[in-house]
Amino acid sequence: MRRIITLFSCVLALLTTQVLAKDVEYRLPSSITPTFQDIHLTLDPDAPNYSGSTRINITVNSVTKKVGFYQQDLTVTHAELRQNERVIALNVEQGDYNINWGMADADIAPGKYTLVIDFEGKVNTSSDGMYLSRFEETNYIFTQFEDMHARKAFPSFDEPAFKIPYQMTITAPEKQVVVSNTPVESHDVSEGMQTVKFEKTKPMPTYLIAYTVGPFDSVELKGLSVPGKIYVPKGYADKTKFVVKHTPEILATLEDFFDIKYPYKKLDFVAVPNFTHGAMENVGLITYRDSLLLLADEPGLTERKGPLNVIAHELAHQWFGNLVTMAWWDDLWLNEAFASWAASYTMMELYPELNFADRIVQESAFGADASPTVKPVKKVVRIQPDVMDGLGLNYSKGESILQMIESLIGTEKFREGVRNYMNTHAWGNTVADDLWAALDGVSDINLSAMMKAYLEQPAYPLISIDDKGTITQERFHYAGATVDAQTWAVPLKLTYKVNGAIKQEVVFIDKAKTQLPQLAEADWVFPNDNATGYFRWAITSKQLDNLLGDLDVLNNREKKNVLYNMQALLNAGKVNIDSIMPVLNALAKDNDPVVKRAAVGVLAEFDYLVNDDNKANYAALLNQEYLPLLNELTLQQTSDESESVISLRNQLYSLLGNRANNETLIKQSESIAKQYIKDSSAVPAGIAGTAIGVTTKHSEEELYETLVAAFKKAQLPNVKRTLLYSMRYTDEATVNKMLDLALTDDITPANTLYMLVRVSRNLELKTVLYKWLNSNLDALIAKMPDYHVSRMPEFVSTTCSAENLDMAKAFYEPIKDKHEGMARSFDIMLDESKQCLRLKATYQEDFNKFLAKYGE
Repeated sequence: MRRIITLFSCVLALLTTQVLAKDVEYRLPSSITPTFQDIHLTLDPDAPNYSGSTRINITVNSVTKKVGFYQQDLTVTHAELRQNERVIALNVEQGDYNINWGMADADIAPGKYTLVIDFEGKVNTSSDGMYLSRFEETNYIFTQFEDMHARKAFPSFDEPAFKIPYQMTITAPEKQVVVSNTPVESHDVSEGMQTVKFEKTKPMPTYLIAYTVGPFDSVELKGLSVPGKIYVPKGYADKTKFVVKHTPEILATLEDFFDIKYPYKKLDFVAVPNFTHGAMENVGLITYRDSLLLLADEPGLTERKGPLNVIAHELAHQWFGNLVTMAWWDDLWLNEAFASWAASYTMMELYPELNFADRIVQESAFGADASPTVKPVKKVVRIQPDVMDGLGLNYSKGESILQMIESLIGTEKFREGVRNYMNTHAWGNTVADDLWAALDGVSDINLSAMMKAYLEQPAYPLISIDDKGTITQERFHYAGATVDAQTWAVPLKLTYKVNGAIKQEVVFIDKAKTQLPQLAEADWVFPNDNATGYFRWAITSKQLDNLLGDLDVLNNREKKNVLYNMQALLNAGKVNIDSIMPVLNALAKDNDPVVKRAAVGVLAEFDYLVNDDNKANYAALLNQEYLPLLNELTLQQTSDESESVISLRNQLYSLLGNRANNETLIKQSESIAKQYIKDSSAVPAGIAGTAIGVTTKHSEEELYETLVAAFKKAQLPNVKRTLLYSMRYTDEATVNKMLDLALTDDITPANTLYMLVRVSRNLELKTVLYKWLNSNLDALIAKMPDYHVSRMPEFVSTTCSAENLDMAKAFYEPIKDKHEGMARSFDIMLDESKQCLRLKATYQEDFNKFLAKYGE
């Protein structure tokens, strides 16, 4: 606690040395610096409009005639500057990038002022900024301000580098519960209205401000180092027992890792029924999709992984991102990569039974990061869609890079570097170089140079090793793509076998070609110890055969890496179908279900090559080679099964149920689906979702109305999701019913896109989808949050069909430039679709030949 108090006393000094970029047109100028903001909002969840006023203490650093601030979709009714008794009227003009300029008639001299702004606004109905969420006939107000959405709720200096204290006051109907970032300072009631003034916050950026208004129930979070509650929609307090039980141990683990107590006065959670993203780390008031907080008392192993991991991620943000904040959105990865790494660390520490140690995080990044159109993790950010472009790489690639550093210098040194970083920059802002300096300080390795190459340029290397010990590197790319030449400083943690002896060493490769004589004539080389490297690799076919003969030398992560790596080489055109199948078959026979599951997952990804000509042979392959595995497991989950066995069953069942065309499995699925509809607690969600999918795809019985009725009746969000988004109908009438349902109030704006994605994935030919989209475009755009509108092409329309691609182009080309960010998503969709078509043209014949023997 003393350390926190000491650091807090340094705030004023830090505020005067904030990390501000050189003045650019898309950011506020450095001529004015805010130091404190007071915000007063008058709002009612049952009223569409609201009003507000704000007072921002500013320092004018140099003579100017204008004061810039951000606002979007608000009406500024009055603006002025005050300095003691002096008042300077401001005429507000709108500029680019949501910047408004308060123009004065005469020069504004350097000094301290208060910027006063009165404004009016409309509560939006999507799920960004300050928005209305209607749930079970009741209205609630929630906020989502990351990344550039605080300006939609109130005028402000809406940039992360302006890290200042705020004070929120909200006037709302007395019947409502009002919560914000800090404890309540005062509460007054008059004529049915309450005015709640919250305590002043510690220094923080605008995107971490949060408040919520509605008829909430709450449950106390006991066992934390500060007071805390979970706020839920009325009537749902009894669904929070699992989260109440586990949150204290997650927080304590993170406090121990950082050696800094949770830095704020309270820790509240909010279950949000309408939320675009998974969760948001707002200071003292973390918001979550309701499906992450409203759970069964003891969810199954696979059902608890997501909620626990997200809670750990958001709590880690209280240090990474909140206590120490990136200076601008081009370093968002600093927030997300560290929070993801810390969440994984916490999960492995507290819940080893959930198998986070066997996850290979890189695999969720490699696909997007191989695209010729991909941008670096650290990229130029001017507008909000720039932040969201490639957002997932901030998490997955960022975490992978941190894992690679940890594996090189060791967990204790990594922890020491992180603690130094946090203590040096607490309550302030940072750039990537600050992190590299902290980690370089505890390492003998020049991490700065290595990491810059990974984060400031796109993609990753392919490392090739021949039988003479020659190592070459090039940018990995998919077959047929054209990319720029690049090199990296690549740490190779080598395991190799020479003359029957297995050896290990670490080498750095920073040139296009490097000679390592010790690898000459090696029986085999595995260059990725524990699969922590962020690269793909290739060895000779002879070495690969030898390695497959010695697979027991490798751990689960490494075995999976061998398979995933071969799959990547296939996609790059470096090997053929006949090369990957022996690897896949070898790992499918492994004794460990973690490894078996990887093999099943890779086989499932050949789905793009399954067509009318070969689907019978593909079904024969599945029935012959993989159905026995599922039969051995059965479709009955027992209480003593491990997470890896449960996940393997779910993966096998999904593949076989949807592609094996097995009558026995179809009948079993119908029985399971009906059982789940009747009693959702009787069947695990992973099995139930597949059963509903198989039944709605193959059964002649029409279950649509039954499923929708059960969806409307269900209370738990995850049950609702399983019932609704597992349907795999393909007939035009039911597809249109599903799509029409997406526009009703039964599906929240944040979930609307998921119905489109579900329908799109169900349809081999998407004529029905685009016909509906053309007829309902305006209503769809009006309902969905901006992020989903901008990313709609890549989420809904990426395809491996030339006919579907032509329909997608015809639909998006007239509209893509009308919606901010959609043109970029359209380009990503085109690239990914064309890549799949190239792979299909390359490998279709070989895949058909491979399957032919199963049709004999």
